This record gives sequence, structure tokens and C-alpha cells, in this order.
Amino acid sequence: MAGVSAVALASAGSAMAQAGAPPVMIEELVVTAEKREASLQDVPVAITAYTSEKRDLLGVATVEDLARMTPSLSYTNNDRLSIRGFGRLTNAIGTDPSVALYSDGVFSNSMADASTPSLFIERTEVLRGPQGTLYGRNSIGGALNIIGKRPTEDFNGEVRATLGNYGVWRTDALVRGSIVDHLRFLLGGSLERREEGFIHNNGPAGDTGAVKRYMLEAQVEADLGENIVARLRYTKFDWDDSYGVGNVFESTISPYDTTALVGLGNPALYYNATLGFSGVNPAIADPYKINTNRTNYGKLSDHNRLQADVTWDLGDLTVKYLGGFQAYTYDTGGDQDGTARTGNFNVPAATPFGAYTAANVSPDQAFFYQERQKWFSNEINVSTNWDGPLQLIGGIYQYHQTYDQPQGLRVIGDPTVQNPISLATGGLAAPNPEGNYLKVDGHLEVDSYAAFTQFDWELNDTWKITGGLRYTKDEKEGTDFARYVSRSPTTTTVLALGGVPGAVGGNLAVDFTTFVVCGGPTIATCLANPIYSNLTQLPTGGLQRKLSGSWDAVTGTLGLQWKPDPDTNGYLRYSRGYKSGGWVASNGLSPQPYADPEYVDSYELGLKKTWGGRLQINSALFYNDYQGFQTPLTVVLNPSTGSTGTQFLNLDAKVWGLEVEGQWSPIDNLVLSASYAYLNTEIQKGCCFVDTTDPKALQPGARPVGAPLASGARNQTLVGNQLPLAPENKFNLNANYTWQFDAGSLTAGASYTYTDDQQTTIFASPLYTAPSNSLADARLIWKDGEDRFTVIGFVKNLTDEVAYQSSTPTVPSPQVGNRRTVKLNFPRTYGVEFQYRF
Repeated sequence: MAGVSAVALASAGSAMAQAGAPPVMIEELVVTAEKREASLQDVPVAITAYTSEKRDLLGVATVEDLARMTPSLSYTNNDRLSIRGFGRLTNAIGTDPSVALYSDGVFSNSMADASTPSLFIERTEVLRGPQGTLYGRNSIGGALNIIGKRPTEDFNGEVRATLGNYGVWRTDALVRGSIVDHLRFLLGGSLERREEGFIHNNGPAGDTGAVKRYMLEAQVEADLGENIVARLRYTKFDWDDSYGVGNVFESTISPYDTTALVGLGNPALYYNATLGFSGVNPAIADPYKINTNRTNYGKLSDHNRLQADVTWDLGDLTVKYLGGFQAYTYDTGGDQDGTARTGNFNVPAATPFGAYTAANVSPDQAFFYQERQKWFSNEINVSTNWDGPLQLIGGIYQYHQTYDQPQGLRVIGDPTVQNPISLATGGLAAPNPEGNYLKVDGHLEVDSYAAFTQFDWELNDTWKITGGLRYTKDEKEGTDFARYVSRSPTTTTVLALGGVPGAVGGNLAVDFTTFVVCGGPTIATCLANPIYSNLTQLPTGGLQRKLSGSWDAVTGTLGLQWKPDPDTNGYLRYSRGYKSGGWVASNGLSPQPYADPEYVDSYELGLKKTWGGRLQINSALFYNDYQGFQTPLTVVLNPSTGSTGTQFLNLDAKVWGLEVEGQWSPIDNLVLSASYAYLNTEIQKGCCFVDTTDPKALQPGARPVGAPLASGARNQTLVGNQLPLAPENKFNLNANYTWQFDAGSLTAGASYTYTDDQQTTIFASPLYTAPSNSLADARLIWKDGEDRFTVIGFVKNLTDEVAYQSSTPTVPSPQVGNRRTVKLNFPRTYGVEFQYRF
């Protein structure tokens, strides 16, 4: 497995900055990938690590940068990370990530920690492959270890300031030292602004992509006697951005549909906001332009994180306690109709029961999404330090989470939708003051417990055996809610068929929930269907059900390590990974919400080799038997309305590939590094499903099976398709050269990354394909001779290439076919950063 000694470039570059420095040598990097300190080159694990200095050298400032530079790591900017094709395809409540993130050993539910400014981070470790023994909390694909800086005895600090295009400015500050003997502190903060968004709004609303954030960090560390060190860490984030998770740099690059009477999918519950609209979507010519009357937003508030760790050195044993609590509220939303159109209008319409005019239809539609999360965890582990061939580590782990996720679609300024009638009685239904035509919500409570142990047994100076086991128990319970309110010709037709008075007339809206979910007007219709036997109707409108599940698993690892000399590390390793079962809630009352757990049997052959301190190559060949891959699939809940929901699938897949990382210093002051990853992913089991965006299976890559259905749709098999977020080829190259002067050093560096095509979902349609892309960066770094001052000039995405992280089509319409929405990469950015250390 590729595992570049990440500190080498930074340490070597610092050494070269000094007059008379020795030749560049690849230096050792100590990591904690297996919960004890060890040289990266000695660890029989697939790992890439970045120190704070390495991040500054390469320009790794965000989780997107981290994914671009790291083999087999993919990220779409909606908080979804994938390693070797193991990822999360939905943020729906009840599902879990496949890549776990640990901040100072404490599990986190978000990947945001990976974008913490480098000033506050000591090291970032990316562990590839299932970590089913020591990191068992849903780490079936891998884990990210974010190790923060700690207090120090000596007083020191650093201040940074950044200026860039798009109105970017940021200030970071960190100070640490002793309060009294045996008591140390760390205080820091960051303030960041991007005044102009990346996506320019031609309309009256703001751009998308502006940033307004701050971060606070405080730590206290104490020696409790000679052998115990305890630390308390508090962190707070606050965001007020013009984008958010799920709509980050999102752009619909297709023409408006100006002829369809209603929208598509769930928007079909209301009239088409672009019906008869004469405007042109500016994103057709330039995906970085929109024209809307509503600014997107992403606000993180009420965030607090508290962590504690205690290390007790008993000589032959070390006892560690790791505990953490985190809570936040996150809101995001924005323009749903994609236009700047305002002002209600009338829609002439017709049904088989008569023509009518729908008055005061609003073209102003919005989406909203909220997360309210809090979780805490506790871990105690004991590791041996004694002399001898056998070393052990073991521990127990506990985790608890509560989570709410209200979201939906609404129309602004239509009193008809705010006061719907009951489909069952024709009388008034519960009021809908926010104008939601779709609102879903979910509540989740999770409890997870585990016990683990791992041993390392040195057979002799050359061979070592590693073995480990973990038992995990996961319990989940929660609720799932949905309310559909419809105002459309379809509603009118259904009402007329039901004989409801006043049905033929456009100026009414109906609580349509039972019809969408169960195909009937009353709760009794739902209760008659075994799938919905636990539904209840709420007096405030909508339906709710309870969901629960319990799963357990035994996972582990077994490996053989070969070290014939200090510069060679070969290993063969088997790992069993697990991710708990779950469900998709807050997703429209899916008829099949549950999914079983995921499992993987992973086999890996790795070699890490260093030659003379000048050349280092780390490589790995791996094969994964992936069972139960949890996959959301959009389905039509009700053919008469076209409303859609999600069912949860378990698929099987095979994944194999090769990863190579290397670095080379052919001459003093020049360091070259490169990485390459080849991924071959193939779904082995999965049939038969209709792709709602290609119902007749006509797109290239479609795999139709069987005769057409009565509706004309065709089932497809998924067998042979690639896993999402798994580009077949990925290549990265970096070069740095340092000139030495009496006054300091100047380092010039450049990076290039090529990423192959990748699928957004399980269907192979080109509509779901994000095309291959090539991105290049350049940096110029000046350091003074005393290493007090640093000035960094940078350009990212040097050629201003437009690249997509994902591509998602809509259900096809007669006028424009599939409308395609893409998530964009960052455009070209440039700036300068100043650093001062004291």
C-alpha cells in the first residue's frame, strides 16, 4: 500500500534553507495509525500522512485538496468521502459514513475537520482499507486521523494572514506555553472571509460560494503526578456561507422547461415555476453563472466540541482514556426554481373533468435543509510497552448520537398552499403556514458499543504476525415523517374521481400525503398495506412511522510482516470490515427504507522501500469482496403524481486495484513526488431496477433486461456497472526546488493531478458521469534564515479548468429531456499568505 513519508519534503526543505545544510534525506515520520507511535514506514498499513508543513508546501487547505492529492480518495463537496470505492451515497438520516473521521482519537460525524487550517493541525493521516479492529465505528472503507497541535512547555506562537481573489482574506493565530509548572495552555482562532462567491448571480440575489467563518480553540494540559498527563480541548466553529452541504457549488447546466405544466418528481406537486418563462439559463454558457432572486445559505450555529484525553504511563503498560462531546445546528437552503422570476401568474389548465384557470400561481420556490446533531463517545484502551516479542493493545468503546433532519420544498406567496383541504373529507386540513409542498423529517438515536484487542508477535528479527478482533453492537431507533401538499392538475383529477365537492377548480391545494404514499385518501388505505402498518397521522398534518434496528458483528485482522532490513517493509494482510445496517428516513416515507449491514473481506499485499535516503516507493495490491453495499435508489412512489422517494438496496461488488506512491531527491534541493491509483470496481449482484432518469433504458451504458413494463419502462441490471466515486485512474505529480541564500530560502513548487471519469450513482448512464479532469497548482515560498517569516504566493487550478465532482440528471421532460445538475470544482484562485512565528 502506498504510504509516502509525508514529512520528508517539508523537513528536507527546511534543512535546505540553512547554509551548509547536509544533502536532502528522507526523514522518518511518526504516526499513530495503530493507536501507538510508530514510523510510517514500519506500519503494515496503507497510509498517507500530511504534516502541517507538508500541507503548506503542497497547498492542501481543504478536504477537496486532500482528496485530490491522496490515492484512491474521492470527495464530493456535500460531505461525502470515498476510499477505494467505499463511500456514502446519501446523507439521509439513518445512514452512516463508510469512512470514519477521528479528531485526536474521537469519532466525528463530519468531514469538516479535514479542512481545519494547517496552523492548528500537527498531522493528517489517511488510512486506506477497512479498519475493523482498532477503528471500528463504520470505517469499512478507511479512516481519517486528524491530530491537532497540543500545548507546549516553551512559550511560542504564530500569526498568519492570507489575501486572495474573490475578496478572500483570512487571519489565523495560535499561542501556547506554560501557565505554571506542569500546567500548559493553547489558545487560537481563525477568521475567514470570501466576499465574492465562485458562482456569479446575474439576478438580484447574492453569489454562491461566499464564506463567513470563524473558529476558536482552547486547550489545557496538566501533569497529574509523574506518570499521568491529562488534556481538555474545546473547539467552536461558526459558519454563515452562501452555500451549504448538498448545494455546494451546484449548477443546473440545462435549459429551463417552459412548457411542462408541472415540475418533475416531487416538484410535480406544484405548477412549473418556469412555465411560459422567457428567460435563458446563464449556466448553459457558463456553469459559474446563475440568475436567481434567492441567495443560497449554509449556516453552522450552536456548535461546541469538548474533548478530554488522559494518558497514564505505568511502565510496561499505558492506559489511555479518550472522550468527546460535539453538538451543532446546521441550516442550508436557497432557490429551488433556479430563476429570478417573481410575481404570481395565472395558469390555464384542463383535466378530463373540465378546464379551469389556476390563479395566483407563484414562481418563487425554495428548498430548505437542517441538521441538529449531538453525540458523545468514550474509549479506554491499554497497550503494552514491555520488552519482548509480544505487544498487545485492547480496549472498550461507547458511542451515543441523537439527530434530527427536517428538509423539504416550499412555494413562497401562495395562500392556497398555506391552507390546504383534506383529501379524505374535503374540509380544511391542518394549516401549512410555511407553504411547504414537501416536508420530510427524521429523528434518530444511536447507541454503539465495542470491545477490541490486537497483538503483534515478532517471530524473529525479520518476521512479525499481527492479529486482532473486535466485537461491535449497534442499536438504532427513530421516526420518519412526511407531508405532501399538492396544487396541480393531477390533484384536480384525483379529487374529481373521488367526488370531492369543488374538485374542478384550480384554486385549491390538498394534503396529499396518504395518496402519494399509499395511493388512497385515508390513513386506513395505508394501514391496509403491511409495508405501512405502523404509520400514524399527526394532527399537524402528514404521516409518521417508527423505525428501529439492531445489528452486531465480529471483525478483525490477520497479517504477516517481513522486514529483512531497516529500509524494507513487506506485508500481507487480511481485514474484515463492517458498517451497521440502517434506513433512509427524512426521505419521503420510502416503501423499503431498511438496509442490512455492509461487510468486506479485504486482502492486501504491500511493500514499502527506501533506498539510501534519496528514493522511497510504497506500493500495494489489494482485493476486496464487498457484501451488502448500501445503495439508495430513487423510485416513483405514485405513478399518477410522479412523486418520488428512495428505497434502500444491498448490492455486492468486487474491488481490486494498485496504489503506488513515491518520492525522489535526485539532487540536493530538488524533491519529486508522485502517486498513482488504479481502481477496478464491479457490481456483482443487483437486478432489476428502473432508472427514473432513463425509464426506457435508452442511454448509452444502460443494461435492459426483460420485456418492457406496462408503462413502457424497462428494468435494468446493475451487474457489471462501476461503483460510484471510484475513478479507474488517478495520478498526482509534485515537484519542489529550493534555492538557498544567506537571507533564507526560496522554494518553487507545482502540482498536477489527473482524475478519471467517475459515476455519481449505480447506473452507468453518461448523464451520471463526471468527466475526467486535470488540475494544476503552483506555489512560491520564501523563508527567512531564522525561520521566523514565511511568505507564500499561490495559484490553484492554474488553467481555470471546469471540472465536475458529480453529475445528477432529472426525470426527462418532453421539452428538454433530462436536466443535468453538476457540482463544480473551485475555479482558479490565487493569493498570498504571510506567516510570522515567535
